[in-house]
Amino acid sequence: MEVLAQLRAPGPEDAGSGLVTVGEWLTHWLATRTRASSTVRGYASHVRLYLDPYLGTILLAELSASHVQAMFTAIARQHEVEGKPVTPATLNRIRATVRAALNAAIRQGLITDNPASRAELPAARRPRAVVWTSARVEHWQRTGEQPPVAVWTAAQTAEFLHAIRDHRLYAVFHLIALRGLRRGEAAGLRDPAGRWVRHESRPGDAAAVVDIDRRRHLHQPAAAAGQAVGRGRRRRDPQR
Repeated sequence: MEVLAQLRAPGPEDAGSGLVTVGEWLTHWLATRTRASSTVRGYASHVRLYLDPYLGTILLAELSASHVQAMFTAIARQHEVEGKPVTPATLNRIRATVRAALNAAIRQGLITDNPASRAELPAARRPRAVVWTSARVEHWQRTGEQPPVAVWTAAQTAEFLHAIRDHRLYAVFHLIALRGLRRGEAAGLRDPAGRWVRHESRPGDAAAVVDIDRRRHLHQPAAAAGQAVGRGRRRRDPQR
C-alpha cells in the first residue's frame, strides 16, 4: 500500500511533472500479481518486449487509445521487418495484458478509463479442424498442401498406433490418442521413471510445458482447463 500511496501522491520534487508513468505502473502491477506463475511470466514478457518500450514513458493519466493503437501498429511493422509476421492471436494476448494492467489502475483510482479497450485489432479466429478424409489425404500426397488443422479418423489412429507398437514412447502416444492430452501436457507428465503407476491419467498428474518468451516452462494446468480425462486409483509400483 505504501508503494501505491507513493504512486498516487508524488513528492514536492515531482511538482509539475505529473503523476506516474505507464512504465512505473506496470512495474508495480507486475509485482502485485498473485496468479499462476506462467500467467505472470506471460504478463512480464509482454511488458518487457512491448508495453514498456512503446508506452513506458507516457504518463498513465495521459495514456490514450491512439497511443495504444500506435503501439500495435509499431509491433506489427517490427515483426514484418524481422520477417516474422505477428499473428492476430498474439496481438490480442498483448492487448489482454495491457487491459488487465489498466483495469487494475482504474480499481485503484489512478485513471477512470481503459484506452486499451478501444484498440482495434484483427479478430483472432482459430482455424476450423477438418477430418483427414481419403480425398484430403490424396490431395496432400499429390500437392504437399494440407489443412491448418486436421484430425485422424479412428481407423487412421489405430493404424498409427499399430505401426509404432514397438516404439519406446508408444504408451505416451496411446494416452494422447485416447485421452486427448495436448502436447504440452504430454511433455509434462510426471514420474517418467514409473515409480508411480496409474491406471489412467488425470489433470493433476501432469504439468503442461508452455512456451513463454521463447523459453519452455513447466506449468500446472488450471483446474478450469481440464475436466477429468480419466479417473482411477493409484497403486504403488511393486518394484519400489
